[in-house]
Amino acid sequence: VMIMLMFAIQMAATSIALEKEQKTLETLMTLPVGRMTILSGKLGGSIVVAIAGAVAYMVGFGFYLNSAFSFAPSVTSMSVESVSLGVQPVGYILLGVNIFVTLVSALALAICIAVFADNVRSAQSLVGVLIVPVMIPAIILMFTDLEMLPTWVQWTLLVIPYTHSIVASKAAFLGNYLVVLRSIAYISVFTVLVLYLAARIFSTERILTARIRSLNLRDIMRRK
Repeated sequence: VMIMLMFAIQMAATSIALEKEQKTLETLMTLPVGRMTILSGKLGGSIVVAIAGAVAYMVGFGFYLNSAFSFAPSVTSMSVESVSLGVQPVGYILLGVNIFVTLVSALALAICIAVFADNVRSAQSLVGVLIVPVMIPAIILMFTDLEMLPTWVQWTLLVIPYTHSIVASKAAFLGNYLVVLRSIAYISVFTVLVLYLAARIFSTERILTARIRSLNLRDIMRRK
């Protein structure tokens, strides 16, 4: 989930920023195509590329792990079925829904932020902020369980929508489908809000006029 989100965020931001940098977004907006269609195309294309990149990464990483631990067949030959672990068909479906909703929310949020950039480099810098709420829950929950953390840390992590993506993935592996459904519901509400914000931006001329200009020390001294 973490790898997919990182691919998706970077891809969506680059897609919008490249259009603005090359001045083709203005031409695209004048075509007889609905703006929601353009938004859907940006989201759909980014999802396909993000999933393909994540799958390729995971295949390569799995090959690396198998090669690295090939000297210990007794460790790698343990079956998860013997300890009642593994993703069942229902879990795969819920996990797919969780990943899809999470990807859509991350893409829409990246597009909303990238709209305020003038070029690709600025867009990458802006959406870099989104990587933080993705990386922190993933790293923490990689080494511990949510219930083992202090209460205030639990609530802080649960406020972050992408924490629920990680929790749902672990719960699907353990067969705790109630937790998966609860996490999907939380992410879905957040996704609807982000999609509404993206639709509002695309329905106005703000998508062409919005700017966030970076200020460095030279610009500040020049203004003074």
